[in-house]
Amino acid sequence: MKKANSKVRQKPIVSIIVPTLNERKHIKACIRALENQSVPREHYEIIVSDSSSDDDTVKISKTIVDKVVVCKRQGAGFGRNHGARHAKGEILGFVDADTLVEEKWVEGLIETLSKKHKNGKHVAVACTGPLENIEKEHLHINLFYKWWNLQSKASTIARYPIFPGFNFGARKKEFWDAGGFPNVNMVCEDMDLSLRLGKIGGTGFSKKMKVKTSARRQIEIPIHKHILSGVRYALTKKSMTWNEYRKDF
Repeated sequence: MKKANSKVRQKPIVSIIVPTLNERKHIKACIRALENQSVPREHYEIIVSDSSSDDDTVKISKTIVDKVVVCKRQGAGFGRNHGARHAKGEILGFVDADTLVEEKWVEGLIETLSKKHKNGKHVAVACTGPLENIEKEHLHINLFYKWWNLQSKASTIARYPIFPGFNFGARKKEFWDAGGFPNVNMVCEDMDLSLRLGKIGGTGFSKKMKVKTSARRQIEIPIHKHILSGVRYALTKKSMTWNEYRKDF
């Protein structure tokens, strides 16, 4: 793997933000997948946005990514926003540390968010792609991810985008026009932002933006908690806090 300071010699098209908190076990594999892309490396930068980890996450990340930014405040939404503030690219990509992207992920991101109508407006201001879980030993979780994948695609067609934060793309201007991810303690921060972006412009689903992500949270916390959280937000626009989400587990 190349030295971090030799990777990006021109302004990148894409900035990929990876929020972290004590992710030393996963961060190398995540970055390795982001490095192995069909798009030339100089077209994108990788930013790790760390929420003051107390393990070796920052130390490891500094040797393999373009930029590491650290904040004291914890929370996936806040971490993603913090990383986005340091982004040079016009397109933002968000991937979690326990997620592995396919080799055409960046290519799909650029294609989807660069395409324009005849009037000059972008066809899509936000996008996502196929997803599946890494751990396959639990049948009910496998089925849950199949449903989640279908939901992501169908919600784009229905113009009611519900995108997962671990596989999320957005044009930077519209991202900030929408206010970015909510800086509050809520579970559905990704759903909240994707719906707000959907009101600003079109959204897309790229088959090239395929990812595999860890089902560790679904293994720790019963599936009905995840479904209940999403349904509650869809109906009431009120989200569980992370404390409520993890209660009794």
